[in-house]
Amino acid sequence: MKNKPHASQELYCQFLLAAQNNFTATELSSHIDNLSHDDVTRWLSKTKLKPSYLWQQAKPLIKPQAGYLVCDDSVIGKSRSEKLPLATWQYSGTEHKVVRGVGLVTVLWSQDDEHIPIDFRVYAKAQDGYTKNQHFQDMVRLAHHRGLKPEGVLFDGWYASQANLTLIQSFNWIWITRLKGNRVVNRLQHLEDLTIPEEGLIVELKFVGPIKVFKFIATDGDIEYWATNNLDLESQDIRYTGALRWKIEEYHRGLKQCTGIERCQSRIPRSQRTHIFCSIMAFVSLEKLRLERAISWYEAKRQIIHEAISNYLQAPTIPLAFAENA
Repeated sequence: MKNKPHASQELYCQFLLAAQNNFTATELSSHIDNLSHDDVTRWLSKTKLKPSYLWQQAKPLIKPQAGYLVCDDSVIGKSRSEKLPLATWQYSGTEHKVVRGVGLVTVLWSQDDEHIPIDFRVYAKAQDGYTKNQHFQDMVRLAHHRGLKPEGVLFDGWYASQANLTLIQSFNWIWITRLKGNRVVNRLQHLEDLTIPEEGLIVELKFVGPIKVFKFIATDGDIEYWATNNLDLESQDIRYTGALRWKIEEYHRGLKQCTGIERCQSRIPRSQRTHIFCSIMAFVSLEKLRLERAISWYEAKRQIIHEAISNYLQAPTIPLAFAENA
């Protein structure tokens, strides 16, 4: 008699990789004989997986003394889950509006074309009291403790507080971020009131020190102010790192489209956290495969079902109503 199968981290992550549209516990149990839906939901609700486990998988894929750390947050959409404790109303940069969902704060490592998440935190202030900026600071400190020496830390203006900037500088790291036009520099001046040449302008930021600011005007007329504590950087350097920061947006999209991070139907916070963790771990495996084989995340998932579709087409089991008249 075969042993009764049990839900596990490996099984659940493999399911998230294989699933194409349906990422529910019911769908997983339907593919494994004698594995019940209750077995899966029980495992989700009782398993506690720590972000440090992610580091164990990500560490071999990065170069600790090179590359960039990219920090940002995303909203895991839960618009139909009004009773989910972890979900709150938050602004979504993707949707450009306030939506209901679970906040996810991430530190990504990238050098050229990599998307390697090395740390994350679920934003749930009502449960743990932590703000997004506190999560940001904890992850930056941990990255330093782990011996990382990045070429720079990239993040959006949301995280450009004096506390965050000085923390990064205390590690002798370089930071590059966007600032709002009304940010005060040189004690009394606003960035938007300054004449900033193409090569940048060195100004004084209170409690931070001298920084170099750049002004970029998009084709639609939108103005962005970028800043760094590395006074030697030039305009092309800022443009390069600005493009590199976009890697975390690509990561968020891949995470949602390929590993079903938004598709957990459980209302139990621990179950949601376990599902989020496994979605990220599954993505790391997808990214590793992408880098090794030079194929997209989507192609990697398509290949999983390719053989099944080919086998079906060679011996279809569903007769077509119009076949006899053909």
